Amino acid sequence: MEAGADKKKHRLSLDKRARMDIEGVIEVESFDDVSVLLLTDCGELNIEGRELKIGVLDTDRGIVSIDGCVDAVYYSEERQKKRGSLFSKRQK
Repeated sequence: MEAGADKKKHRLSLDKRARMDIEGVIEVESFDDVSVLLLTDCGELNIEGRELKIGVLDTDRGIVSIDGCVDAVYYSEERQKKRGSLFSKRQK
């Protein structure tokens, strides 16, 4: 196994563009009704859409669910800022 293989697995599930379940979330960096920015085990994840709402938020377990109309999902390796987020998993 390669270094860092002990991280949680990241998984994303999208059902009919209306419900997204995400595992492996470290932080919720920002969200509003058109954009959600998450830091995951695989980098930053940006979700864009309309009428987006966070239904489930459990950063201790790394789980986030989003309801609404999802238009775009993309990842970025760069972490643009290193400051406190709205909701983040507690470091042990």
